[in-house]
Amino acid sequence: MVLWDDARGGQFPWDPNYFISEDQTPSNPAFDPEYIMQHAIDSANSASCFATGVKAGVNQMGVDLYERPVRSILEDAQSCGKSGGIMTSVPILHATPGAFVTHTNYRKNKHQLQDGFRETEPTWAMGTCASRYQPSEEMKQSMINGTLSQTYTFLHQDPNVLAENFYDPIKDKHPDHGHKVLACFGGEYSASGQQNMPYRGLDSTYLGRWCSKGSVDTDEDDVPTGVTPEAEICDHWPEEELKTVPVMKEHVKEALEFLGKDKDGFFLMYEQGDIDWAAHADHLDDLLGAMLDIDDSVQEIMDWIDANGGYEKNALYVTADHDHYLTLLPHFPEVVANMIIDGMTHNMTPESNSNVNAWDAAIQAGRHEDDSKSQTEHLKDFSTWTEQEIQNVGHFFGPVGSGGNGWGSHSTRPVLLYSGGDDECLDSFIGKGYRVLGREVEGSPGKVDQVHVHGCMMRQLFAL
Repeated sequence: MVLWDDARGGQFPWDPNYFISEDQTPSNPAFDPEYIMQHAIDSANSASCFATGVKAGVNQMGVDLYERPVRSILEDAQSCGKSGGIMTSVPILHATPGAFVTHTNYRKNKHQLQDGFRETEPTWAMGTCASRYQPSEEMKQSMINGTLSQTYTFLHQDPNVLAENFYDPIKDKHPDHGHKVLACFGGEYSASGQQNMPYRGLDSTYLGRWCSKGSVDTDEDDVPTGVTPEAEICDHWPEEELKTVPVMKEHVKEALEFLGKDKDGFFLMYEQGDIDWAAHADHLDDLLGAMLDIDDSVQEIMDWIDANGGYEKNALYVTADHDHYLTLLPHFPEVVANMIIDGMTHNMTPESNSNVNAWDAAIQAGRHEDDSKSQTEHLKDFSTWTEQEIQNVGHFFGPVGSGGNGWGSHSTRPVLLYSGGDDECLDSFIGKGYRVLGREVEGSPGKVDQVHVHGCMMRQLFAL
């Protein structure tokens, strides 16, 4: 809620002023469509606040503003004899999952990330093992034939193991016996070296999508002047590899089955991180497929809760760590329906999509220091969708008038939050503020902060 202004950004994400055309005047004179592009929150410090209840700076995870380590709810759970797990559709130690198991002043500090994971040793960890955001090779090797092999079962994508058999080796494992699980996909474990789990697309086929690419145009002085899209139809993961990768809801089901054996209970953080990745790419076909994944997976969680004591014994919180500046036009539902009927859902993302961040390109051109035009006008110079394409797909990213793919980043706009088994804890914090380093931060009507969500999760997990 820091720096939020209801007048300039709207009290809620569905404020009608976000849906007016360029030639219309906002009903609230103070409303500014560029406001939510300023001071956009970072995944790392937002997730860190969910995990610890303590505010951190941009790019920080599991530390306070003085860069001192702060314990997460997962660490507290394990210290009290419960199990703790993280799982994601992107790299295991990426911002959101990493915030629950590591402590670093910079989210890209590979050694701090890996050292934190080694110290925490979560009961369950699943995701892609790619780039710097994964447990160290030494730790994984120790799980295979070293001291950690006594506790950890290390599973990884294997061309000789089908998806339906992937989790067979842990069927007789039990967290109360000290057993733990690390499951790695992608990266060196996949022939195609993927960074995130397979995009299923709106049609759920995992095949045939616009593989959005683009190049930045420059003038004779090498100053960016625009972007040229270079689109082609491709598969995110090769079809043969898909046979070796369980779908996300199956990963969630296996995690619940394993962690649910703990007689003292467990904490699990599940993230569908490729929703964020698809939004960064202005790729709604990928994004909607990822939304189908999280919908299926949350339903799996709710079914497990119903079968294991209901919300009297369990709590569930579903939210996001930030918004992306996406606007759905009034005819969007009709667009979706027609594309599904016609079998053309890959066109939910325009062929001209570039996967080039418009504002990054504009900054390289020095536009952030150019006051001769608005930020929206600068963005349009580096977007690639036509006005007709915007109408064809019924949506756009960024402020109205910036072009359909005129943003590609986070915003400060508030996000939605669902809870079950919360016992009205969150209701008691609506509109309330909090303290940071001894200073009061004012609340905002109709809203809660990550600080409050953390407190309510702690209350439910430990019966406080």
